[in-house]
Amino acid sequence: MQANSVPPGKQPEAEPQPTNAKSPSLGKTFSLVGILTTFSKFLGFARDIIVFHAYGAGYITDAYNYASLLTANILILFGGLGGPFHQSTVAVIEPRKEDAGVGKLIFQLVSITALVLSVITLLIYCATPYLVTALSRLPSTSTEPKLWTNMAMQLQIMLPLILISGVIGILYGISNVYGEFKWPSLSPAIASVAMIAFVLIFPDQLGLCLAYGTLVGAILQLLAQLPATLPHMRWQFSLKPEPGAREYTSMLWPATISTSIGTLTVYVDALFVSSIKLGPEHVGGAWTAIVNSNRLVQLPLGILLTAMLVPILPRFTQQVTERRIDDLKAEFHKGLRILWFLSLPISALLIAIPFPILQLLYQRGKFTAADTQLFSLALVWLAPSILFYMGRDLITRVFYAHQDSKTPYRVAMVAIVLKGFLDWVFVCAWPLGVGGISLSTTLVTVFNLSALAYWLRKKIGNLGTKRLLKPLAIMLAGSAAAGITSYFVYRWIGYGLFHLSDNDVHVRTIPLAVSLAISSALAFAVYLAVCVICKLDEPHAVVKRFLPSKPRA
Repeated sequence: MQANSVPPGKQPEAEPQPTNAKSPSLGKTFSLVGILTTFSKFLGFARDIIVFHAYGAGYITDAYNYASLLTANILILFGGLGGPFHQSTVAVIEPRKEDAGVGKLIFQLVSITALVLSVITLLIYCATPYLVTALSRLPSTSTEPKLWTNMAMQLQIMLPLILISGVIGILYGISNVYGEFKWPSLSPAIASVAMIAFVLIFPDQLGLCLAYGTLVGAILQLLAQLPATLPHMRWQFSLKPEPGAREYTSMLWPATISTSIGTLTVYVDALFVSSIKLGPEHVGGAWTAIVNSNRLVQLPLGILLTAMLVPILPRFTQQVTERRIDDLKAEFHKGLRILWFLSLPISALLIAIPFPILQLLYQRGKFTAADTQLFSLALVWLAPSILFYMGRDLITRVFYAHQDSKTPYRVAMVAIVLKGFLDWVFVCAWPLGVGGISLSTTLVTVFNLSALAYWLRKKIGNLGTKRLLKPLAIMLAGSAAAGITSYFVYRWIGYGLFHLSDNDVHVRTIPLAVSLAISSALAFAVYLAVCVICKLDEPHAVVKRFLPSKPRA
């Protein structure tokens, strides 16, 4: 028997039964959440394609993305799966989900959160002119009044998203605890559909349809969660804190800082974007390039991390509660290796052939070849962060399983300062343009993972990282081979057979899609061959997770 595997007062043989009997299959839940999240993410890309076709990459999309910093981004990060409200709710409700008073606790958490966020929303509404100037570094009397005015209008329209984000995050957590994964994973698709509808049906010259579509989509997201979560609430409010309410509030603030490190560093990035000098072919668009290159990287991150973290966070929490630390380490290793195995070849493609990928996705309508070039520069420096981002987010959940949000919080605060310094180095001192912002993001992610791993080792002992080095080296070698393969195959097919050009004004979609499909397929085949030849376990583990086993005769 492993040390620390049995809590005091329990019989050793009784421990495994409750866990196995009540826990859903991690592979089955991973598959379900992964499929639904993939659907939502691809709808999000359809939304971006339609928006860029209508408005291109200029001051309108810059204004919307600046305004989104305090609204839509807060909804995605704070209210999303894996956000601070979701994590704190799971950590507090999971040990009490069978208690008689849990319904009153849930209602109290929702009520307090809604009240506090309503006050914050009102204060931000009153401070809108000052916030617009601070975020964009443009005064209202600047040479770009269109950007300032448009940003102010979009921000005020979307401010209710701050209130909605907290409530949605709590409802996601309740759904997670009680085994409801369908609507939380699917609801972001509702927001994308709403925005697409507003852009196609109610277009306007200022792009305010973007803000209205985002707001209506968030309201529909909230309504979609109610059928699965209302049965667990008891509509009795009391000023006296319910058992668990203090733990929730004590975890929430540090969790908000630590899990929002990406968004907080984005605010730092926003302060340096005005220092980026663009060519005469660009009328704005630098901020849009940074935001959307990050969104493209978030496709594999969002799908894989959401699919893995939603079912694994309650499992981590249960293993910590039952003091099964060795089991937790094994689960962490298995989850991290699968995430790396699935994400690294995608990272290799984004580094090797970013321009044609962006051409196929966006270059049409008002989105030009110059915009594609700007986006690809941001993307190629950001793609390496996928490796470290996966580890950082998974290891953070181990801290939350221990109800320790202070350590990630402290690391996050140091990272914000580091981000500001690196942005200055790569934008001002050594100007790399939008690529400098992306490079600093990658380096900060490396710091985050390293610092969290150091402090987690002090908490639970040796993490067994040496056992990860060999499989990681194999995956990196396979990814490098895949990237080289995709680069040369695309040049042979796209440039040689189809005579495609990076300067094409009108993208020839079918030849471009065929060239990318063949080069990507061969790249993935090379990656898989390297992993299989080197006897990596992950190809077989992934097949077992996603393909049903044959029934025995």
